Amino acid sequence: MKGVGIVVEYNPFHNGHKYHCDKAREYGDIVVAVMSGNFVQRGEPAVVNKWERTKMALSSGVDIIVELPVFYSTQSAEIFSRGAVGILNELKVCKLVFGSETGDVESLEKIAKLEENKEFQESLKKYLKDGNSYPTAYSLALKNLGEEDSLNSNDILGVEYIKGIKFWKSSIEPVAIKREKSGYYTHECIDGISSATGIRKRLEESSCFKDVVPEVTYKILTESILNGNTVKLEMFYELIRYRILLERENLENIQDVEDGFSNRLYSSALKNREYIDFFNDISTKRYTLGRIQRILIHILLNITKDITKEVKVKVPYIRVLGFTQRGREYLKQLKKEDESIKVLTSLKNIKKILTDKEKELLELNEVSDRIYSILNFYEDEKIPVMIK
Repeated sequence: MKGVGIVVEYNPFHNGHKYHCDKAREYGDIVVAVMSGNFVQRGEPAVVNKWERTKMALSSGVDIIVELPVFYSTQSAEIFSRGAVGILNELKVCKLVFGSETGDVESLEKIAKLEENKEFQESLKKYLKDGNSYPTAYSLALKNLGEEDSLNSNDILGVEYIKGIKFWKSSIEPVAIKREKSGYYTHECIDGISSATGIRKRLEESSCFKDVVPEVTYKILTESILNGNTVKLEMFYELIRYRILLERENLENIQDVEDGFSNRLYSSALKNREYIDFFNDISTKRYTLGRIQRILIHILLNITKDITKEVKVKVPYIRVLGFTQRGREYLKQLKKEDESIKVLTSLKNIKKILTDKEKELLELNEVSDRIYSILNFYEDEKIPVMIK
């Protein structure tokens, strides 16, 4: 069986994701999804927990869901993509199918190559030093090399997937599917397709969302709302504030915190009791919304620069969240072909499977889940979700 990889968050799973999954299946036999766990790349807690989102996906066409651990899922596009590609490489998928604003792999490969250019790197440093955010500095550096078009969110991820494939020396082939209808950050619905951002907006406003999600997603989200079991970042502010005040001297060791910004974080946390006031106080032109939120999640979960440096060069383990019967067969086939692969279907016997350092990273992810469950309580699954 040939595995086809996709990188997802499903926050929540919607009709556009179903289209992506169906298109991916055209390239192989088994759809293998690497999915962010309880915290996602925009620096937010997922609206519902990872097990419920696993059920959404498996019921809608995905064959295997493996977790993108929190030390990858809450990072910049580069590290997020590198971690996801590294996991898919271990799982021996033949292709990586991703959504893209351009749908043009060749142009994305060209840009990935341009990033190796010394002139590009120098321009990027200059524009960052001038106080621009990373996406703005990136676009300006590309224009210096004659690239007129600015990259949008999914194209930036596409470039990083291509770089990740090169980093891991992988034989995975990238395949871009042009993103149609609803954009990444847009709120409108076109022909039953809405972005996850738009759906989360509807959830906040208590608006109907039945027309833009599969039936299973609708049922799970409705139950979560009725039980008061959906979350957003501001609900964690007291915990984040506590961490900032407690760890003042160690803030500069936290991933993405630059020199000087730790003082801004501390002084703002000291005086602001409300999240919105705190957030406005720490916001600057140089830091995007996503980057600030990622910093806050890193503080909350104690994701340090040392941890990030370590996981950038080695995938420590692979945690399976769920599978269909066909997905289960694929994993068995994989294990027969390579007994050394560290695929976890439970947390039993991990002492025999993982090194001490790998166990520490697994425990970091487990602790992160417990912190998430303080405000979004759920029963943790001991074994993968199985959908026949």
